[in-house]
Amino acid sequence: MSQNNWKDWYKESIREWKEGYKKQFNEWKEKFKDWKHQAKTDLAEGSVPPMPPMPQVFPMPSMPPMHFVGARSNVVASRIGDEELNTIDMLIEAGLFETRSEAVAYLVSQGIKSRQDIVNKVTSALEEIRKLRREANKQIASLRKEIGIVAEEAEAEEEAESRGRYCTKCGKSLKELPEDISVCPYCGTKLKQD
Repeated sequence: MSQNNWKDWYKESIREWKEGYKKQFNEWKEKFKDWKHQAKTDLAEGSVPPMPPMPQVFPMPSMPPMHFVGARSNVVASRIGDEELNTIDMLIEAGLFETRSEAVAYLVSQGIKSRQDIVNKVTSALEEIRKLRREANKQIASLRKEIGIVAEEAEAEEEAESRGRYCTKCGKSLKELPEDISVCPYCGTKLKQD
């Protein structure tokens, strides 16, 4: 299910839920009116009226598994100020978004797009840092071999690092993961296969 299909499904499910909820609420109001009339009659006759009818709660639609959501399947907890929260709530009240999560995801996406110049500079700098880190690790491994303190595990780590066992997008180390993974489990970026 694509993100757009999921969004359409979600909106339709909420619309159906609202309709079902209104229908059940109206049915309960009619039952309550009948009970109210009967309770007055019972009290006038000196008997105790039965308990009022309890409203039925129309069930919420079940959500599809989150892995179908696509690009918005990641959850990030964040603290924001009152002003930002008021702005998000205003956007929801105006009908632009249905949830805070949807509004925040949109605003984050637009913020990243609007500052792509900074993202590009950081990406370039991070690639340079990773390159320097790999070179430093090679030199350290070489020194370890030279003075005789290299264990087999260290050689395996050195080999993994020399093959670029870092995600090129998020920079997370992948050396603890199986060699045959093709997608970064942290950010979803497709990995180059050796």
